[in-house]
Amino acid sequence: MKEIPASKKIEAATPAFIFLAVIYAAMLIISNITVVKLIRVGPFLLTAAFFTYPLVYVISDIMTEIYGYHLSMKAIWANFSAQALVALILSLTVRMRGMDEGIQGAMSLLFSTTWRIALGSLIAYWIGDWLNSLVMSKMKVAQKGRWFFLRAMASSIPAHFIDTAIFTSIAFTGSWAAEDIVRNVLSEGFLASVYEFAAFPLTYFAVRWWKNREGIDVYDEGISYRPF
Repeated sequence: MKEIPASKKIEAATPAFIFLAVIYAAMLIISNITVVKLIRVGPFLLTAAFFTYPLVYVISDIMTEIYGYHLSMKAIWANFSAQALVALILSLTVRMRGMDEGIQGAMSLLFSTTWRIALGSLIAYWIGDWLNSLVMSKMKVAQKGRWFFLRAMASSIPAHFIDTAIFTSIAFTGSWAAEDIVRNVLSEGFLASVYEFAAFPLTYFAVRWWKNREGIDVYDEGISYRPF
């Protein structure tokens, strides 16, 4: 397995990276649709997106660890654009008068908050995932590639809480009680962290296998961390 310093960083996406980016986008779009359903699991108040959204951070960790900050940011911006496009199309679809009033009513009920959800999701996702990639990249260089577990947890756990707090506040203020918003932020932030911790053995195996398969292990030494 070869290391690729920043002076020889990858600019073009490989087929394997594109595959990761597609799964990453799918998890994000699915989460934005299922997030409207509120569920209770024991003492925890969650959205149905809980089961897919933490995978966004797992995949982000994998992309940044292997391919570096710059290529990971390209995926973040591509998915940011995809979210906006999905929200626009769903909004236009709801505004088209359908022949079946039952279906029209159901779609209006399900997607009537699409723009609030989209706005909250866009802002929360971008800030959370950018911070996740930034911390992951900087810690990898500082740790000389060791202790992947430490940087995976240190980058993702704060990002989960920040992401959930921003999204829930924007998307559901006014439609949820304040105590439900706080409970949801604490529940999803905590359980998403547990989720990522439990998934780490698989994440570690995936990273090791992927690095060897690709022959790539980027270290972001001396790069600019501008997000744009």
